[in-house]
Amino acid sequence: MIFEKSSDIDDAFVEKELKQTLEGMIRAIFGDVECRWIEAYFPFTEPSLELEIYYNDEWLEVLGCGVVHSNILDSCGLEGHKGWAFGLGLERLAMVLFDIPDIRLFLDPGPSLSGSV
Repeated sequence: MIFEKSSDIDDAFVEKELKQTLEGMIRAIFGDVECRWIEAYFPFTEPSLELEIYYNDEWLEVLGCGVVHSNILDSCGLEGHKGWAFGLGLERLAMVLFDIPDIRLFLDPGPSLSGSV
C-alpha cells in the first residue's frame, strides 16, 4: 500500500493502517481468530512485524510485513511517499485450512494432493 505525499501521514499512521488491513484479511480467511503482532527484522522495512493467529489451539505465524524504508520508495521515484508491504505463503495457509500434512505434497506431480482437498 502506498500513501501519497502528505504531512499528515507518518510511520505510526502507516503501521496502524497495515495492522488493521492485514487483521481484516486474516479474519476474512480464518474467521474470528485471536491475532498477535511480533517484532521482527526484514531488511527493507522498519518497523518489521510478523502476524500470528491462534488457530486450532496453537499460535501460527501467517505473514511478515512492515513499513517500507523511505529510501526504497525514493529509489522508485516515490519521494516523500509512505508505504507498507507484506508477504505470506499461500501453501502454508492452504496447509492449515485443508489439513495438508506435508508442504512437499504441493510439488508432487501425482494426484495425491488433488484428491485430498
